[in-house]
Amino acid sequence: MESRHLRYALALAEHQHFGRAAAALGIAQPPLSQQIAALERELGARLFDRTARGVFPTAAGEAFLARARRALAEMSAAVSDAGRAARGETGRLRLGFIGS
Repeated sequence: MESRHLRYALALAEHQHFGRAAAALGIAQPPLSQQIAALERELGARLFDRTARGVFPTAAGEAFLARARRALAEMSAAVSDAGRAARGETGRLRLGFIGS
């Protein structure tokens, strides 16, 4: 599983439509459908019910999406933290003073 799978599932849940989710992600609809199907196979669970009215998360999908949101937020924070550390914007600065 890759981070794109999490982003794809979250976009599909938000837009409730493969075409609109694909457009929002900047990809074509067939690859989105293929990646969601691959994710469902990997997890061994159907994440979305596909109906004529739209695409809606199943109970398994809701559980997955809740964790996916947190995982992507943590990944974003990790990237941000690493960037700040690389620029020297984090860490400890210790100052000492010796009086005379």
